[in-house]
Amino acid sequence: MKELITIRNVSYFRNNRQILDNISFSVKKGEKIALLGNNGAGKTTLIDIMTQDIKPTSGEIFFENTLTFPKESIGVLYGCLPVFPYLKVVEQIKYFVAIYRLDYKKIEENCFERFGIDRIRNSYIYQLSQGERQKLGLLISNLNNPDILIWDEPFHNLDPTIIDIFWGYVNTSEKTIFYSTHNWEDVIQKSTKVCLLYEGRLIEEPRSPIDILKTFPKQNMLVVGTDIPSHNIIKDYDYYELDDCYYIFWSDEDPILSTISNLTNNFSVKKIGLIDYYRYKTSKL
Repeated sequence: MKELITIRNVSYFRNNRQILDNISFSVKKGEKIALLGNNGAGKTTLIDIMTQDIKPTSGEIFFENTLTFPKESIGVLYGCLPVFPYLKVVEQIKYFVAIYRLDYKKIEENCFERFGIDRIRNSYIYQLSQGERQKLGLLISNLNNPDILIWDEPFHNLDPTIIDIFWGYVNTSEKTIFYSTHNWEDVIQKSTKVCLLYEGRLIEEPRSPIDILKTFPKQNMLVVGTDIPSHNIIKDYDYYELDDCYYIFWSDEDPILSTISNLTNNFSVKKIGLIDYYRYKTSKL
């Protein structure tokens, strides 16, 4: 597949503090890539650099074979929606329709009812809930049917029904999507690859979330408090420690579950998720 965006050795400092550290990866045509990481990992900064809202301290971003940002073919959703609070929703949409030189009537017919804009069309922007603002932002980012979407937390404050409607609308083989999110489980269904960002660094090359989960042959997670005498029991297992709990990777053949259950009833069992992989990997850094 053709590489549409190439991030090459990008670093960024703010007030003598390193926010991004030598980031390199590429986004290919048709990929749906989720950017994951804890708070402060540098996700929004990376998106701001990709959209050329801030310049990297070092490194370059290529859009195909050029450093020029192709505004006409990229739709952006920022964490803070750049709208005019004293315009009505319909006026705000008409403003962007005019910029893109689009047919407003077609937008109204195709999108207003589908995305629930009808009932808020005459509301002022300042009157909207956070979810309604987010819905408007998603629509505006896709008004001109761009080839590439770059979204910062696109589904924050939205109910699952609206999320499914928007994702169904943009999820085509031709559309390339790069987005940040805190919904770790949702990306398993939505993304073709994930970027795992920690303290401004990618912890590995972007790859399929399914492939990441297959990395661990043990697909179960046992959660038990650190206050019980379990350290000698878990020393032969992969685990990480968080909030006074051990998170232990185990399989059905392992005896650890019966051993722990003889010590305490205060434990839980679940399947591993991407967040567990991330926490395990970053605990070793």
